[in-house]
Amino acid sequence: MSLEENEKKRFLFLKYLYTQSSGDATYIFIISEVGKELDYDEVKLITSYLFEEKLVKFPALGGVISITHQGIKEVENTIRNPIKNTEQILHYNTINIGTMNNSSLQQSTTNSGISFVYNEQKSLELNDIIKLLKDIKDSFELSNDLQNELITELQTIELQSKSVKPKNIIIYESLKTIRTILESVASNAIAPLIIDRITALLCS
Repeated sequence: MSLEENEKKRFLFLKYLYTQSSGDATYIFIISEVGKELDYDEVKLITSYLFEEKLVKFPALGGVISITHQGIKEVENTIRNPIKNTEQILHYNTINIGTMNNSSLQQSTTNSGISFVYNEQKSLELNDIIKLLKDIKDSFELSNDLQNELITELQTIELQSKSVKPKNIIIYESLKTIRTILESVASNAIAPLIIDRITALLCS
C-alpha cells in the first residue's frame, strides 16, 4: 500500500471518529465496528499509528477507542486551514474513492474509483445546494444528532469552498455524509431532489 493510501485511511478513520462523536473526546467506539463500517483490514496498524501520534486513546480494555483533544484539533485545523498540511496525516488533494453503502466514508477500490475534483463550475452548483439546505434544513425534522452533523458538514464545505486551495477529499466526504443524512428523510418531498443533485455533482 502506498504512503498516500496509508495517510488517506488514517485521516478518514480519524474524521469518522470526529464526525460520529460530534467532536466529543468522551465518546467511546468499538474498534472492530468502526473497522467494519469503513471496510478496513488494517485497523490495528491505523489505530496504533494514531495512538502514537496522540490523536486517539484506548479508554478501557475490550477493543474500544476514542478521539483525543489533539485528534479533534487535528481534524478541525485541517477543515479550517486546508492549505496547510498537518504534520501527522494529510498530504493529498484528489483521491479515487469507491462505494460503501450507508456510510459517510468511502474507501478506494480497484475497479470502482471516482475522481472528484472541485472546480469553478461545481462551486456554483455546490453553493446553490448549500444555500438551499441551510434554508430548509429544519423542515427535515432530523434528530438532534443528525441535525448537528448536517450543520457541521455544511460548515465544512463552506470553509473549504472559500479556501484558495480547497481539499477535494474533504468536500467529497462531506457531500457523501449529507446525502446519507438526506436518505434517512427521503419521504420529505424535496429531499430526493437534493439527493439527485448531490449525486450528479459527485459523479460529474
